[in-house]
Amino acid sequence: MSKLKSNDLAPYIGLAQRANAVLYGEDIILERIRLARVVLIDKRASDKYKERLKREITACPLFVADGLREALHRDGVNAVAVTNDGLANAIIEILR
Repeated sequence: MSKLKSNDLAPYIGLAQRANAVLYGEDIILERIRLARVVLIDKRASDKYKERLKREITACPLFVADGLREALHRDGVNAVAVTNDGLANAIIEILR
């Protein structure tokens, strides 16, 4: 798991949201994991939550993002999956 800063992430999350290419929350992500291209977890989520998702999600890249909630403009969301290939690849490229 790598760390991503909110200011790098916000434009891509915003585009994904406008494209309707975001899955919000653990339950939806796990239900539709085959659609996920990259999963982002907020840094402030509990360690148990992060470890549980890390254990369950092995089919796509998983990153911890500092300021994910701010980038999403949603306080209660601890994890999202981006389903658009291009946007997911752009997020992954930032981390390389």
